[in-house]
Amino acid sequence: MDVNTVPLFGIVFGAIFAGIGVRVMVVGQRLRRHGVRVPGLVVGLRWSGGDNGVYYPTLQFQTVQGFVMETESDLGSNPSPVRPGQQVMVVYDPERPRHARLDGVGGRGVLRSVLFMIVGAVVLVASLVAVAGSWL
Repeated sequence: MDVNTVPLFGIVFGAIFAGIGVRVMVVGQRLRRHGVRVPGLVVGLRWSGGDNGVYYPTLQFQTVQGFVMETESDLGSNPSPVRPGQQVMVVYDPERPRHARLDGVGGRGVLRSVLFMIVGAVVLVASLVAVAGSWL
């Protein structure tokens, strides 16, 4: 990798990480304010990311309108805090029931979103400083 492309890569990487953190935080805040909590069932775990990946739980639950939903949480973890067949509490967006997460502190994604935003911001700022330094 060329020395001049390292800061560019850092800018892109940092912006993507910070953006993921913001998205996780926004969805978590919406679920915290407007989400509906219902009992649910973990019907599967999907592994993603190779050797350092995470498990994404597939959740099944019934909306307050009586519709049975099955959707994958947008938050994954390793190790998984749940296993298939486990009964859990689910929080879902009543306007978009496919947007659902495990209820609880980990399910809100606050820690993950802050972590992603911090890592993204640090990499982004360091890369911008490197670019600015190369221009001077």
